[in-house]
Amino acid sequence: MYTDQRLFRARALEPVAGLGDVVFLLDQSGPVNKGPFFLVKGIEPVFGLTPHGVLLLWNQAGLAAAPAGYGTQPNNTQCIAEAATGNIAAGASVKCSNPKILQGAKGQLLQCRWSLKALALTGADTVQDLEMQVSLPAAAGKFGLLGGGGYYNMADQLQDAADAVVAPAQNANEALPAAFPNIHPRDSSNLNEMFIWEINGPTFTIFNNGGATITGGSIGIRLWGFRYDLAPLGNDGTWVKRWVYGQMASAPAIDRPIPVIQTATYTQQGTY
Repeated sequence: MYTDQRLFRARALEPVAGLGDVVFLLDQSGPVNKGPFFLVKGIEPVFGLTPHGVLLLWNQAGLAAAPAGYGTQPNNTQCIAEAATGNIAAGASVKCSNPKILQGAKGQLLQCRWSLKALALTGADTVQDLEMQVSLPAAAGKFGLLGGGGYYNMADQLQDAADAVVAPAQNANEALPAAFPNIHPRDSSNLNEMFIWEINGPTFTIFNNGGATITGGSIGIRLWGFRYDLAPLGNDGTWVKRWVYGQMASAPAIDRPIPVIQTATYTQQGTY
């Protein structure tokens, strides 16, 4: 038998495990304490966390003044409590830390991919002047190296089937792209796939890499994925020895691979 890690293997957005499967969870220092083996008791697709499908991480006009149609519920203009507000000066950044809307209940795991969206930016900046870094946990940057990096830019994402790069205003339609992509944007976002365990969510840092202050508009993410309801497993006497995360260990006697899932950026660096 062997362990399996499907992350990045295929571009398709699909569950990393199935109902009744067993998964092995890691946090930033190694196997999670309360497991690390868990039974997958339920799976639910996740999308459209807020109307228009865009979760606002920054809104210049304030928490109670989201663009029409882009509040936390239909027909309101409220942003999430963690959203950043105010102008973003040239070369400056804002943070949205561990938004509660992305947190799960006890035993819940979120697998997600996302794309960056902007709405009605003003201040002579273009959407390609936006950079975003993700940290999970808050002090550990994702998608980069020990020396830094991990800057996500809209230039790195494919268009939606109806996408004018920016999100449309209320009562307006998205425009068709100049040419349809040959792969679905959700499937091409495999390199920004991440897993959020219970309430241990990410911090998003948005940079204005342009030459002028952003004085209006909104910036957010369009997110899709799967929610897993997990139950920790203990050795009931039927476990067997199998290779798990670099060692032979007692593990549930399941006849399928056990995906090893990293829920946070691994931070136990050393010298070799």
